[in-house]
Amino acid sequence: MNSEPSLRGPSGAASSLRVSAVLPTYNRAGLLVRCLESLEAQTLDRDAYEVIVVDDGSTDNTSEVSSAVVERAKMRMVYVRGSHGGPATARNLGIGRARGEIVAFIDDDCAAASDWLERLLAALINEQVVGVEGKVVRHPDCTPFTHFVENLNGGLFLTANMAYRRDVLEAAGGFHQDYRLAAAEDWDLAFRIMERGGEIRFCPEAVVVHAPVPIEGRDFIEIARERRSAAMLYQRFPRRWEATTGRTMRRSFAEGIFTGPFVEARKWRRYFSTHRSALPPFLWWQALASARLLVEYVRLRHVGLV
Repeated sequence: MNSEPSLRGPSGAASSLRVSAVLPTYNRAGLLVRCLESLEAQTLDRDAYEVIVVDDGSTDNTSEVSSAVVERAKMRMVYVRGSHGGPATARNLGIGRARGEIVAFIDDDCAAASDWLERLLAALINEQVVGVEGKVVRHPDCTPFTHFVENLNGGLFLTANMAYRRDVLEAAGGFHQDYRLAAAEDWDLAFRIMERGGEIRFCPEAVVVHAPVPIEGRDFIEIARERRSAAMLYQRFPRRWEATTGRTMRRSFAEGIFTGPFVEARKWRRYFSTHRSALPPFLWWQALASARLLVEYVRLRHVGLV
């Protein structure tokens, strides 16, 4: 695995600046606006935080949208252009530009509650706490055919709602850039920080809402690719993986391959009770995803990752 990147933020931060919110984005200009509006509406004093938008090489009008927000926004905002290196690389660029002693992370398909930053900062008053994960809830309009993530009880370390002390991030080397997909890179960082003795707490009062992002059938199959990142993570931190998930990597694959479609359908039984015609195509795509997962398992076994 490549060596961890060395990060160092710029000096000379304004004395009133307390937190830098890093927001990576790629080809989601419409969703980005919604996220930025929620950040502009924060109850924290506007001189106390900055927003760093890291455009990971978008080909849509993300640049124009960001420029327009910079022109009119009543909050501190920085736009950074990346070269499509993936979310881990984009977040590292944001950390490198951060001036606040605390660095918060949010995703472009999320909207923060108005007191989000205040809640995160309050949870970090205790100097022994080096990181805080907030609650991620799904939007009421989410369905089985939308992408979203949730973190309702903590222990998932999702960068959709996370904050760390900047010096801790720099000491840990930031995000591992070998994780090219938006999967497992957040756990890897949290595990490394905890291995160094850092304490990460859950703050359920710091809330972000994940938007319902529509997905097509083939997207169910592509999600199986994320297991490659999970397998990399497991190889690095097998004990922490098992403690967090309650299963080995092989068991995780087995459950996904053989019971995945039925488990997913059961999660949405209330939805399918009123949308019965949607159940057969859902199960079909889930079955294809399980088949793809089997292929991934064979490939990863061949290279010794599982």
